[in-house]
Amino acid sequence: MTPRERFRAIVRGEKPDRMPYMFGGPRASTFAAWRKQGLSEEQERHWGEFIGAEGFAGIGKFDCGPIPRFEERVLEEHGNVRIWIDHWGVKRLDAIHQPTAGFATRRYLEFPVKMPKDFEEMKKRFDPHTPERTIPLPGENERPTLNPDGYRVYQATTCWRDRVEECNRSEHPVSVTIPGLWWTARDWAGFEGLCMMCVEQPNLVHEMMEYWTWFITELFDEPLRAIKVDMVMLNEDMAFKTHAMISPQMMREFMLPRYRRLYRFFKERGVECVMMDSDGYIGQILEVFHPEGIDGTAPVEIAANNDPEYYLRRYPRLFLMGGIDKRELMHTKAEVRREVAKRYRTAREYGRYIPTVDHGVPPDVPLRNFLYMVELIRGFANGEDLDTYEPPCVLESQLGDIEEMFDPLKAIEQAYGEE
Repeated sequence: MTPRERFRAIVRGEKPDRMPYMFGGPRASTFAAWRKQGLSEEQERHWGEFIGAEGFAGIGKFDCGPIPRFEERVLEEHGNVRIWIDHWGVKRLDAIHQPTAGFATRRYLEFPVKMPKDFEEMKKRFDPHTPERTIPLPGENERPTLNPDGYRVYQATTCWRDRVEECNRSEHPVSVTIPGLWWTARDWAGFEGLCMMCVEQPNLVHEMMEYWTWFITELFDEPLRAIKVDMVMLNEDMAFKTHAMISPQMMREFMLPRYRRLYRFFKERGVECVMMDSDGYIGQILEVFHPEGIDGTAPVEIAANNDPEYYLRRYPRLFLMGGIDKRELMHTKAEVRREVAKRYRTAREYGRYIPTVDHGVPPDVPLRNFLYMVELIRGFANGEDLDTYEPPCVLESQLGDIEEMFDPLKAIEQAYGEE
């Protein structure tokens, strides 16, 4: 099987020739920490090749942000703290020098959409037919920004029209990530503001989510007719540790009817799998959205009281990605092994599940533990015994010496410290 055929088989509940080599993504500060633990510059540059990862192919540039952008403006700075207006028009507080790049510390202070008239103005920056949403512009990736991690700053790749042939004959699964309804309305109004609007201005919430549903269908109609996409990932991040950010009743009122329409839209254009990306506890989300609005979800954070086995048992047609508890990777190799074997046991019993790390891999995960996990996954993916297999640790043998281990307390102190 090709990686693409393998992915489709798992989504459909069929038995693949083996499981995919998918692990989870370290971020910039994680690589910075790992460089001090023996990872070479060459190994970092060719990370996917080094660990033998099988990933997804993208379909090109889709800028779902404001066009034109708001002007970035610094309002005040003191110590390592900056208060400023970002390119979405949001007033926020950030650490100027980020100690954990990829996991930027930020605090939102004020959002531009508070009333219906504000949204009328915001819509002028969200025309789905603006050419530069999909057509790369010279030098746009080099535009200066104050934004830590470039969060919500879309990076240009290639136009989807130049990716049609390559994507359709790709041996790797093809995916596209799209900001979802809650995610985008929250970007406009803020979390607290949007929650209050659900109670005090429900018509405005309906209007924002209806507009974004239309925006998605207008922007992606032609590309999805031309390109066979295996997975659409709708970003929402709409849950806390023990419950969703809004009640199931509100999800059904504001979101589910539009998710049904989006689901039909994607399926009619041949999308194999419609996923929701949400951190936090997903039990209520699945109760509302599966199977009418989504086929599955990621990353299934274990710290947020999620149990992949429970969900797969309760929802027989559900597809999951994630569920390897990142916290267990911080300790001994025995604990790493126990966690990975547990998730692979679930995958083998129920199917429709690709175990990977349950979010971005943080810098306090030791490099040698992560590489041990990689080799465990590769072995289990190939059918090795869950109780007895022990990887050869070939990757670890290629590392240099350890100079320094990551200190999370030092990073916390640096984030908002005074100079």
